[in-house]
This record gives sequence, structure tokens and C-alpha cells, in this order.
Amino acid sequence: MRTMIVAAGIAAVLVVAGCSPKLEQDEVLEKKGDTFTIRLVKTIDEPMDKVWKALDTPEQLEKYSEQYQQTKLVKAEGNTKVVDYRVQALGSVQAFTMELTMEPEHKVVKLRTLESSFADISGEYVLKPAPDGKGTILIYKATQKDKVNIPVPVSVQKTAIKDSFDNLVAGIKKGIVAQGGAS
Repeated sequence: MRTMIVAAGIAAVLVVAGCSPKLEQDEVLEKKGDTFTIRLVKTIDEPMDKVWKALDTPEQLEKYSEQYQQTKLVKAEGNTKVVDYRVQALGSVQAFTMELTMEPEHKVVKLRTLESSFADISGEYVLKPAPDGKGTILIYKATQKDKVNIPVPVSVQKTAIKDSFDNLVAGIKKGIVAQGGAS
């Protein structure tokens, strides 16, 4: 009997883990072959200048997010930063070296992978004012190409990508609060 209960519990976890994340209107998270097309959107109840300040200091993210275990600034030159990331995803820590180019006049951060054994990512974060005029809409648009065969269902991979974005947003919010800047 106990074995049946444990087996039923494991089956339930696998069914839940196999579900794709809930996407909002205008969000896209699709995989064709080895490449994801990503468009994720979140509204942050903070003014754009505070959200921009958080995006402009990616090396601070490890202080405010458990998933982002390391965010080390390797190089900063003009509006471009190179950051080493150690991110908890899919049950292990993934290492990425990313180049981020800030475009403050457009409130855009362009990003691309310089080094990773896991995936190549190319994309951007775009900030727009929320309709209420007080908050900020953060849009993440990217392509993510697998460099290795990932032995988990695509639905689990989608959940990991969405969770990573949600953790980034939570880290931005915590960083704003910690800096004494919450509205």
C-alpha cells in the first residue's frame, strides 16, 4: 500500500512538472528544434528610472535573487558590461558569461552569450511605461539555442525559462526596496 501511495505521489509530481507555464497575453515561449523563441512581459509597480537603475547594475542581482547565485562584473567599458552568471536552473547551476549593452536613451538592454556550455542567448530587455503612468513594463525578447541535448521535456524547459524571468523580476523589486527606492 505504501509503495502505491509513493508511486502515485511521484506520478502527480511528474504530471505537474510536465505542464507548461501559464503565459499572459502577448507572451511567447515556443521551441522549434533546438531553439526557443521567447517574449515574456511583467509589469513592475515602480517608476521606469528605478527599474532602469536595477537593469543597469546586473552585477548586483545575486544580492536579491536566490536563483542568481553569482553575478560577477568581469568588464565594463562605456555602456557595455560583461557579467559572469551562475544561475540555478533545471536542477543544477548553469554558468553563463553574458555581454550586456545598455541603451539608456531607449531604455533597452541588449544581451548575448559570450560563453556557456548550455545555451546561446541573444535578445533584449525593453522598458516601457505602464498604462497607469506610474509603473514599468519589462519585456524580454530573445532566442535561446541549446548547445547540448537537454534530457527533460520541453514543458519543463519552458517552466525553467519563465521561472528565471520571474526570479529576475523579483530580484529587481527586492533590489529597489533594499536601495530604499520602493514607491
